[in-house]
Order: sequence, then structure tokens, then C-alpha cells
Amino acid sequence: MLTTIIFKEIHDNILNLRFIVGFILCVLLTLSCVMILTHDYRQEVKDYGTRISQVDDFLGKYAHRNRLYPLILPQKPPDAFRPLMVGIPRDADLGSFDDNPLPAIFPPLDLMFIVTIIMSLLAILFSYDAVSGERESGTLKLISSNSVSRASILVGKWVGGTISLLIPFLFSVLAGGLYIAIQPDLPWDTSAWLSFVMLVLASVTFISVFYLLGLFVSAVTRSAAVSILSSIFLWVLLVLVLPNLSPFLAAQLKRIPSVNKVNREVFHLTQEERDEVGRKLSQQVRDKYQKQYGKPFEDYLALAENEIRARVSADPQLMAMHESFRKEVDQAWEEANRIQGEKARKIQEDLKLKAESQTRLARQLACLSPYADYAFTATDISGTGMRSLRYFEGITEEYSGVLWDYLQKKEVAAKARDPLFDENSFIDLGDRPRFEYREEPLRARLKGVLPYWGVLLVFNCIFFAGAFVAFIRYDVR
Repeated sequence: MLTTIIFKEIHDNILNLRFIVGFILCVLLTLSCVMILTHDYRQEVKDYGTRISQVDDFLGKYAHRNRLYPLILPQKPPDAFRPLMVGIPRDADLGSFDDNPLPAIFPPLDLMFIVTIIMSLLAILFSYDAVSGERESGTLKLISSNSVSRASILVGKWVGGTISLLIPFLFSVLAGGLYIAIQPDLPWDTSAWLSFVMLVLASVTFISVFYLLGLFVSAVTRSAAVSILSSIFLWVLLVLVLPNLSPFLAAQLKRIPSVNKVNREVFHLTQEERDEVGRKLSQQVRDKYQKQYGKPFEDYLALAENEIRARVSADPQLMAMHESFRKEVDQAWEEANRIQGEKARKIQEDLKLKAESQTRLARQLACLSPYADYAFTATDISGTGMRSLRYFEGITEEYSGVLWDYLQKKEVAAKARDPLFDENSFIDLGDRPRFEYREEPLRARLKGVLPYWGVLLVFNCIFFAGAFVAFIRYDVR
């Protein structure tokens, strides 16, 4: 009997106009989304290559110490899942060579938009009259009069309705995946396709939540009109209100200092106050050499840079004094940078810890919405979310350490060749270690999204349990 109910639900839904409209809408939106985002991905790959090439050209001509940062810092390449998921905008401050302001105005059309908005609304449209609508038509009374348990009726409606709802979604997603597979310039490997499968499964879990939500509301109301209105209200609350309200509530519960105020304080410490400390320490070095060398040191200070180069090469004593003096002055400024940098780091670390605490609270509050749970799951599995940014920051820090050691060795070698080498001197960086971005392993990403995916499963259980209890007590007359 359960099988009969399942097939009845599938048959009724497939013959319904909403199934046809939903099928056409899913296919058109998904294919349009994949095609448009694939074009954007190609443009971003081109922009990324152009930026890397321009940086290489610039460093090949003007690689001076005071011009290196942030040029030599790594840039994140376009995400492999860009043809499906927009995620967090990549390198938003760098812009694009083909800037288009419209994406900043209109929400992006990607798989997450299709699942969270289109499919969740379709789920409610498929399920809002599953119980109340059949009560009004008398079908539910007829079914209940047979020797079939109410549990079987409810499970049959859930399974049959969910299958009929997933037919257009899975067909459109597979069509989008096929389009990606036949594109020769989209570098999807085995890991990417496994991520794609996980993403589809997470989407099915999310869609099931809203089908069960509609089924639950239908089981607690006696009118299809009341059911659809109540379901839409809950949809707005769970999809639009809660996720957008959580950052505001977190900001009120855990306040952090103004970023502009912190930046001004850091600028004062690392620029203005640093210069004062540096000049003070440098003056102490000057006083020391003035006391030690007297008139020769005064004459040395009066020389222009080109005169110093000519004189020190012919005078070993002057060269020794010059090298010693320059070294101690550099050490004085390094000490000034260290002292002020330490003060600035304490302020920045305090802001970072408070901001992380506020963000963590906002995520926890947002998890009360299945929309947020799915968003975290989908973007992290696809490598387009906050987890991917944190991973990139980690490997960037590792690369920066390697690059810093390389620059230190290059400067030591350059100073050994040229005693007058300073921060304005050219450095040949042709043999510098190159940054190679590798996506975080799928296992680590999957482990990170399990809590959010688990919450989606809990929502399924809660709404099914609510629908079950309500339907057991439902008056079919």
C-alpha cells in the first residue's frame, strides 16, 4: 500500500501544472546560470593571468625593496566551482579588467540561488496542499477509510512528493554538469566531481527540509489557502529574516571597536610615532659616531650620495666607517619598526579576536535558519566560502615566510656585492619561489561542513516529526 501511495503522489504531481512550470524553470535557470558563470570564469582566468604577467613585468624592471609589497604576495586564482557557485567575491579590491557594476546591484544567479530560493519555494508549492488540500477535496477521507495506516499515508506523501520535486532539479543539475564536463578549459578533476556529488546531496537535504515544512503546515491547517499563507510566512522567516538578522544581533551582543578608529591608531603607531622613535634612535647612532670620529664624520655626513660612492671605494677607512654607520642606522630603524609594530600588532590582534568572536556568534545564530546551514555547507564544499578564504590565508602566510627568507638571502648577497645597497636598489627576483595554489582536500572540507549538514538533517527530523504527530491527530472530515 505504501508503494501505491508513493506512485499516486508522483503521478498526481507530474500531471500538475506546477510540475511542468517547475521543470521548465529549473532547466532554463540552471543552464543559463552555468553558461553565464562559465563565461565569467573564463574572463576571470584571463584577468588573473594578465595580473600575474603585469606583476612579473613590473618586478623585472622595478623590483626595489620599498616597492615589493603587496605585489609579491600571492593572489588566489579563480575558484574551480565558479561555473556553478559565485560564493564570496574573489579579490574584490582588485577589480576586473571587464568591470560590470550590475552584479553588485542584483543578486547573482548561481546554484545556491536556485536551490535556496527557487527550489525551496517549489517545495512549498508541492506540499502545502498535500493534506489540507486533499481533505477539502474529500480524497483524504476516502484513503483513510481503507485499511492503511496514517503513518504509511504520510510517509508515502513525503517520499512521493519529494521524488517528484527532485525530478526537475536533478535533471537540470545533471544537464549543467554535462555542460561543464564537455568544456575543455574547465579543470575539473576527480575531487571536483566528488565535491559536485556532495553538493547535490546537500541540496537534496535542504530541499527536503522545505517540503517537510509545507507538509507539516498542511497537516496542522484545515484549509489549503491558510496552509500556503502560513508556509510562505515561515519561508520568509527562515530564508530572509533569520540569516540577515543574525549579524545585527551578534553585533549588539558582542561589540567590537570601530575598524576606522583602529586603522587610524595603527597608522599613527607605525608611521608618525615610528618616525619619531626611528629619528631618536638614529640620532643616538649619529651622536655615537660624532663622538668617536669627530670632524671626518661631519665631512662624511655633508657628502652627497654619489660623492660617498666615489670616496668610499678609494678610502678603506671611510668605507669601514660608512658600512658600520649604515648598519647601525638600519638596525635603529628596524628596532623602531619592531617596537611600534609590536604595539600595533597587539591592537590588531585584539580587534581580530573580538571580530572572530562576533563572527562565530553570528554563524551560530544564523544556523537557526536552514538557509544559512545550506549556504555554509554548499560554499565550503565547493571551496567558494569563508573556509576557503581562511585556508588561502593560511597557505599565504606559509608562502610569505618562504619568500621572506628568500628576500633576506638576496639582500645579504646584494650588500656583499655592493656596500651601498639600500631599499631603493634593484633586486633581481627572477629566481624567486613561485606561489602554486592547491585546493584544500575534499576530506577536510567535508569534515568541516558536517555540523551544518547535520543541522539540516535535524530540521528534516523536526518537521517530519511535527507532520507525523499532527497528521496522526488530524480530522479528515
